Amino acid sequence: MNEKLKNTCINEFDPSAISTENALKRISRLIKPIHANEVVSLKNSINRISAENIKSTINIPSFKNSAMDGYAINLNDSVFKKQRILKEVGISYAGKPYIKKLNKGETVRVMTGALIPNNANAVIMQEMVKKIENQITFPKNIKLHQNIRDIGEDIKKSETIIQKGRRLNYADLGIISSVGKKYIKVVKKPKIGFLSTGDELVTVGKKLKNGQLYDSNRYVLHGLLSQLPINIKDYGVVKDNKINLEKKLLLASKECNLIITTGGVSVGDADYVREILHKIGKINFWKISIKPGRPLAFGKVKNSIFFGLPGNPVSVVVTFQLFVIAAIKKMMKQSHRDKFTIKAQTKSKLSKKKGRVEFQRAIFNQKNGNFYVQSTGSQGSNLLKSLSQANCYIKLDENIDVVNAGDIVEIIPFSTSI
Repeated sequence: MNEKLKNTCINEFDPSAISTENALKRISRLIKPIHANEVVSLKNSINRISAENIKSTINIPSFKNSAMDGYAINLNDSVFKKQRILKEVGISYAGKPYIKKLNKGETVRVMTGALIPNNANAVIMQEMVKKIENQITFPKNIKLHQNIRDIGEDIKKSETIIQKGRRLNYADLGIISSVGKKYIKVVKKPKIGFLSTGDELVTVGKKLKNGQLYDSNRYVLHGLLSQLPINIKDYGVVKDNKINLEKKLLLASKECNLIITTGGVSVGDADYVREILHKIGKINFWKISIKPGRPLAFGKVKNSIFFGLPGNPVSVVVTFQLFVIAAIKKMMKQSHRDKFTIKAQTKSKLSKKKGRVEFQRAIFNQKNGNFYVQSTGSQGSNLLKSLSQANCYIKLDENIDVVNAGDIVEIIPFSTSI
C-alpha cells in the first residue's frame, strides 16, 4: 500500500481539517451583524432578538402591598403593644384600596396584592388571628415588615430589565408588560434559503424509482430553521447539474442573507458545490475534524453567507447545531450562551479514532440523583432513526479513543443547542 493511502486510511478525515473552535472563530470573523431593526408589538415580539436595552420607567411594585390575605397593622401602635387587640375598620382589595392611614387601635383587612396603609409595617395572615365581630386578636412573635412587598422589590425604576441581544421568551414578555411598554425594537429577521443537491433525491409525495431516495434533509432543515426568529425560503431539490446549481445559488444570493445546501461538498465526481463556489464565491474552509459532519463548506456567494452541509441527515443536524446556529446568532447580534452540558455515567462501551471530536447519539436518564447515558447503537451518519430515538449527544474529545462502561462522559441534552 502506498504512503498516501496509508495516511488517508489512518486519518479517515483529511489531516488539514480544522478544529471546531477554529471553524467557529472563522465564522464569527466573516459574518457581519444585521443593522436593520424594526418595531413590533409586545405580543409579536416572542422569540425575537431585542435590539435595545429596555429600562423600566416605574418601580415594580409601585406601591407597598400585601403578600397574602391578612390584616395590616402598625407595630408602633400603643394600643396594639398593650393588648394585641385591634378594631377592623375596613378592607383593602386589589384594585380597590383602603387609602386612609391607620389610627390608634385600628387594623385593616387586606387581600393579596392590595395596597396597605402608609403607616402599616406588618401583615399577619388571616389564619393566625382570632376574630369576634370587628375585634381582631393577634398572635405574638410578629416581625417588622413581614408579608409586605416593598416598592421596587421586583424591579426598580431605571433598572435594565432586558439586555440588548436577548432572545425574548414568555417571561420577558411578562416583565416588559409589567412596566407598561407596548412596542419593542427588535432585530429584523434575516432571510435564510436552503436546498438539497443530488440526482438520487425525490421530493416527498412522488413515487420512488430504483436507486432513488426521498429528500429528508430539507424537512430536517425546515424543522431546525422554523425554531429560529428568521424568514426561510425552500429552493427545493437541485439535480447534479453545474449550470442549474450555479443559477440557483446566484438566485438565492440575491434574495437571502444566508444560504444552506446539503450534499455535493465531498470529493465525488458529481459533487459540484465546491467547484461552483470557487467560481461565484469564496471558500473559507471545507473540512472539520468532527464526526459526523467532516465535509462542511463555509464561505460566501456574492454577499450571502454560505454553508454547504454534508449529505447524510445526521451530519446535517450536527453541523447545523454546531455552526449554522452560531452564524445566525452572530448575524442577529444575539447574546452568546455557553452550551449546557451534564456529566453522566455511560452504560455503553464507546470507541472512536483519536484526532477528532465525535458527537454520538444517546439516551440519558436520571436515577437517585445521578445521570446515566446509553448509546443508541450504530452511529452511521445516515441513520436518522437513531437521532430520533436519542435525547442527547455524548461528546467525545479528540484525545479519546475508548470509553468503558461505567466511565463518566460529557453529554449535551437536546433541550439546548450544541
